[in-house]
Amino acid sequence: MVDVRQDKEFVWAWIDNHHEPFYTCADTLWRYAELGCEEFLSSKLLIRMLEENGFDVRAGVALMPTAFVAQWGEGHPVIAFNCEYDSLPGLSQKAGKLDERPAEAPLIEGAPGHGCGHNVLGTGLVMSALAVKTWLEKNTIAGTVKVFGTPAEEICVGKPFMAREGLFEGVDAVLDWHPWPCGCLLGHPALRP
Repeated sequence: MVDVRQDKEFVWAWIDNHHEPFYTCADTLWRYAELGCEEFLSSKLLIRMLEENGFDVRAGVALMPTAFVAQWGEGHPVIAFNCEYDSLPGLSQKAGKLDERPAEAPLIEGAPGHGCGHNVLGTGLVMSALAVKTWLEKNTIAGTVKVFGTPAEEICVGKPFMAREGLFEGVDAVLDWHPWPCGCLLGHPALRP
């Protein structure tokens, strides 16, 4: 019998106890601020985190050097996490506090920056994938965890090229999010008209 409350507490505790490298990763991606299809340092950092935690990674998929698919485990369910890490042109900005709107203060005048929080999005989904992997291991439950490193989201490139190559086939669920002040389950049947 699965105790959902206990399982949630396990995952939250894992995140609380392992958050530091992910905070560092998000800050590092903020500083890299690489444009779409140029996320060389960003993708390498995320790939290294996944490999260090037991994932097999195929880099440079779908003819895109900064795209990757990471996988751990075997069998079903196949749970995937979509991770983005590109920035936007002209939005270079020094980090500020969450509760205040910072004045314009570019790190480098005219340089790219993370206006949509993809530094947090990519890192948060890698952290989520590792938490699910750890939970599956703890409970000796079969399943596959995948992480799709989808570059150039801001210019709609990564996912279409990866879909064309069939990389999303055989997945039972894809978890994705975007930094926003609210959350929702877009694919949930109860939310469909």
